[in-house]
Amino acid sequence: MNDGARQDMLALGLDTALSSCSAALVRDGAVLASRVLPLEKGHAERLAPIVAEVIADAGADIADIDRVGVVVGPGGFAGVRVGVAFARGLAIGTRIKVVGIDSLAALARTAKAGAAGCVAAIVDAHRGEVYAALYKGDRTLVSTFAAAPGEAMARLLAAGAADAAAVGDGVRLVDPDASHFVDLGAPPIDAAEVARFAGAAPEPSAAPAPLYLRNPDARPSAPSAFAALLLREGEH
Repeated sequence: MNDGARQDMLALGLDTALSSCSAALVRDGAVLASRVLPLEKGHAERLAPIVAEVIADAGADIADIDRVGVVVGPGGFAGVRVGVAFARGLAIGTRIKVVGIDSLAALARTAKAGAAGCVAAIVDAHRGEVYAALYKGDRTLVSTFAAAPGEAMARLLAAGAADAAAVGDGVRLVDPDASHFVDLGAPPIDAAEVARFAGAAPEPSAAPAPLYLRNPDARPSAPSAFAALLLREGEH
């Protein structure tokens, strides 16, 4: 049954957007099983086995899952496509609902246990830019944007980010001498936090789509017939 954020909600969290491939199964906020693999490429080959391991470790079945939370980007173009297509594929022919979460919001949720007040999430977007956003508790103070490091710093400081905690591999690009932010490092996104977000979210009205803030760095290869089918099915 998928009737909103009810009791006994079993949620699967997935992340393939940044530099890892991870999955976690959570029931009512408690982690039943999780896997995380540092990975820059090859998410398509690793995601399904990791999910199968997590489900087996939890003693569960795909049919038991109520919600899937998936990180939708921004991030690696191919990795985002893999995660979103896989999540939407799980929902085909089932009552599973899929909830998307912004990469930087997921990163901020991962770091929030070590921070009070504002949390800036900053990720290296390459090509001389970063992705950045600012959060306070459950509120988004600055939505995710792409900009050169200097511009990103100015926008974050204008929104009240001075002395905020900051997380992500782009923090030192915007604040190299650590004069403005408390650097919390660059941990991988916690798939359990993605699952908790999905379990607590209102029931979604539509399947999530990848979040791209700019064109890909390289032209992606054509998706497999299976991935293309999942994306077409998810649009209906």
